[in-house]
Amino acid sequence: MLFEPPIDLLTNLIGNRYAVAVVVGARAKDLINKIPTMLNGSSNMAIEYAANEVARGEVIGVSSK
Repeated sequence: MLFEPPIDLLTNLIGNRYAVAVVVGARAKDLINKIPTMLNGSSNMAIEYAANEVARGEVIGVSSK
């Protein structure tokens, strides 16, 4: 379960929980494919790393509006 960064922080940055799940999931998949040795094959670690990147503003979601 994801505790850090808080889901409220990610929601404020991205817009809604669905968008947070899509952005974090897409980035985590990208991380698993590009740098598997850093993550030791752990999808949970990839999700945590991706969520932290979003919280730091290194990954952004793109709105279709």
